[in-house]
Amino acid sequence: WSQWDKLAGVGALLLMPGYWFDSIRNVVGSTLDLALGPLDAALPFYAVILSVALITGLYSSLLQANLMNPEIMGKYQERMKAVQEEQKELRQEKKEAEERGASEAEIERLENEIERAREEQMEAMADNLGMFKEQFRPRLWIMLFTIPMFLWMYWKMYGGISGEMVVIPLAGEVSWGDRLQGFIPVWLFWYFLCSMACNQLIRKALDINMSPS
Repeated sequence: WSQWDKLAGVGALLLMPGYWFDSIRNVVGSTLDLALGPLDAALPFYAVILSVALITGLYSSLLQANLMNPEIMGKYQERMKAVQEEQKELRQEKKEAEERGASEAEIERLENEIERAREEQMEAMADNLGMFKEQFRPRLWIMLFTIPMFLWMYWKMYGGISGEMVVIPLAGEVSWGDRLQGFIPVWLFWYFLCSMACNQLIRKALDINMSPS
């Protein structure tokens, strides 16, 4: 990771307490409102959340496309799969050798092969840390940009909009301040619905495929 990646991670961690502390949420919310306020004034809140989902989906897709390498991830997964298959075949070969009464030398050779494959698997598992870092790197940047968006929407709930009624798919007529199933905020549920749809459309339109290859 570069120094900028590490700074992005630190910035995201510093913003996360805003979910629990009003002082941080108020500062972030009022600051971001300078940019999102005109959008909020021009559109109903459900359309504002849709716009936020579109924005977050766009930069999330672009960050993942530019900061992740599916080919490298595919190589990590291919190596792990090959090692696991080799171990499986060696164990089966040892079992068959024992059943047919093979010599001790043959059994010992197979045990050594199995031990070698096990050591190779441990090395592959250590290498998988690189795949985890490859996957997590763009998430740091996504969190850095997305947490303020969430804090702004959360901040808006305390600004008098929570009592407004809205019709949400799968939920019906509810107010923004309601909680679905007793714990999922309506605004958050609506954001995730919009986000899933926007992400699919954006990746298809930009031909972005993040599946390991």
